[in-house]
Amino acid sequence: MKFYFNKFERVAGLFVIIAVTSFGMAMVSVAVKQGWFEAKVEYTTLFENADGVHPGTLVQISGLKAGSVDSVDLTVENKIFVRFNILAKFDNKVRKNSVTSLIRPFVIGERILDISPGSQGEEKLVANSQITSMESTDLMTLMSGKNIGNYLTTMLEMMGNLRGLAEAFLNKERTNSLINMFDHIEPLIKNLNSMSIEVIKLSKQATKDERFGTVLGELAVTSKELNRMLPQMQEKAPQLAKDMSTLVSNLAELTSEFKVLIPAVTTIAPDLPRVSKRAVEALDEAVVLMKAMEKSFLVRGNVKEVREEESRERAPASK
Repeated sequence: MKFYFNKFERVAGLFVIIAVTSFGMAMVSVAVKQGWFEAKVEYTTLFENADGVHPGTLVQISGLKAGSVDSVDLTVENKIFVRFNILAKFDNKVRKNSVTSLIRPFVIGERILDISPGSQGEEKLVANSQITSMESTDLMTLMSGKNIGNYLTTMLEMMGNLRGLAEAFLNKERTNSLINMFDHIEPLIKNLNSMSIEVIKLSKQATKDERFGTVLGELAVTSKELNRMLPQMQEKAPQLAKDMSTLVSNLAELTSEFKVLIPAVTTIAPDLPRVSKRAVEALDEAVVLMKAMEKSFLVRGNVKEVREEESRERAPASK
């Protein structure tokens, strides 16, 4: 059975063939541009939060499309395990210091997996290696329902704390105490300023002509000498510490006695000059009387005998 096509049917058939061929060629071109036929290398990474990441998420390196996410799983440690692939031509850019992060190219839109190229001096990572991740935050993440709920909870707690603070300040005594505290702050600051000025003056005097350094040097020398002398003193004078303790005790006792004696001395102190003068005058009169009695004929012989006896007794002692 033969089929015959008229002119219009032939034109329509040719148009369909051309359309199908063009569509196939376009698909091949898109596949080539998308790198469907190019070799790919797989890597992995871990995130604490991978909101918006799913299989097929774009992977880019320095803003260039380099691959896509293959799978997203939750680990035992509640971390997000992401496996992705990149084109083989970008494989030499992935090194040990490369870092993965989740970003949004624009303010809104889906997140993509960005890989920072590694340094030339770093070692290249092999396939299926895990790349270090870095958590990032954007506006849409901050405005997500989960985060807004946490923010609102925190704000409510803060408002409750502010309410408690306001209720505390409704007490007039506390308000006055706060005002008094601020009133005392200015004098305190002035005193601190004065003290700092005096400390600066003192430090200048101490550091002038290296006096402080000289004092410390002499103190170090003195300490060395004491460290050298103390063992010798302890060895040659073991009773020194005990004697010093006894001396201190005696001085303390003597001080106590003086405390008792001082009031009595203070009482008679005004009469001491007159009494001393009268005692000297009495001694002078006694001497005059004794000399006068020695010159009398009744006592002269006896005095001579007493002096001779005294000279004889003193002679052996002087020898």
